[in-house]
Amino acid sequence: MKDNKYLSIGNFLETMMIPPDETPTLQQVRDRQAAYGLSAPLPFGWETKKMLLGNVPVLELSGPEATKSGAILFFHAGGYSAGSAADHAGLAAKLGCTAQVKCYCVDYRLAPEYMFPAAVEDSYNVYITLINLLDEDTPVVLAGSSAGGGLAVAIAQLVKARGEKIPSAVYTISPWADMNQVGESFITRGPHDPMLSKESLNDLRDIYLNGHDPSDPMASPVNGDFENFPSLLIHVGANEVLLSDALRLTSLSANAGNDVTLKVWQDMIHIFPWFYPHLEKANQAIEAAGSWLCEIFDQNKI
Repeated sequence: MKDNKYLSIGNFLETMMIPPDETPTLQQVRDRQAAYGLSAPLPFGWETKKMLLGNVPVLELSGPEATKSGAILFFHAGGYSAGSAADHAGLAAKLGCTAQVKCYCVDYRLAPEYMFPAAVEDSYNVYITLINLLDEDTPVVLAGSSAGGGLAVAIAQLVKARGEKIPSAVYTISPWADMNQVGESFITRGPHDPMLSKESLNDLRDIYLNGHDPSDPMASPVNGDFENFPSLLIHVGANEVLLSDALRLTSLSANAGNDVTLKVWQDMIHIFPWFYPHLEKANQAIEAAGSWLCEIFDQNKI
């Protein structure tokens, strides 16, 4: 029997989405994202703690279920110009709860106040500081949604290129991994995507890159190195224009000989796990990701 506390995707879109004829300002986008994210509850008993890692603000999320040796480093969504650790703390904590580890959510700098590569630099510095802070044998997984999903892939590539310890795995939700906005899903899924379009992504890209080459692997990790890439889990909605990015990441990493798991969720929209207060499939995705992560942490147990 379907759980009545959740909305159908149709009802959710009717009650929560911005009217299609409205073009919100950047501040309105930031305010709306904050309002929804900050209203999302943390799992029972879970708490947030503000800290600095590499001089970057981070929220440490911990609770009674975090009994395993390991950590998740989470990068929030928001097109590199909106969002915060606080408005993704609920999702990050639920992920940590199901994976049974602490989670650290990064407040990387946002455009247009701070242009590319500020978000990459902050995220890299947090990762390096965290692995040096934890015991040497503690496995660390990178995770993120949308822009944060692209960051997770880019940071995994960057630390390998710089000779640093690579993460144990990467979990991405609706990753934005190619700022050139190419792919069949922009055509086939565009009419079904209530949140993003090629045009809106181009606008976000231009705010963030400020004229920088969108093909740079640190902006578009589909152009990066996938040799010996960590185990990768990708969750994406069937009704989003970034479906092609998820498919390309899957193909690139798999063809480089790596372990990849892709789950395309029917009827779901961009970053749908973030909407866990209202969508049943969001909670199912978080549980599935948590189970996958538990296996990763157990495999990396020393």
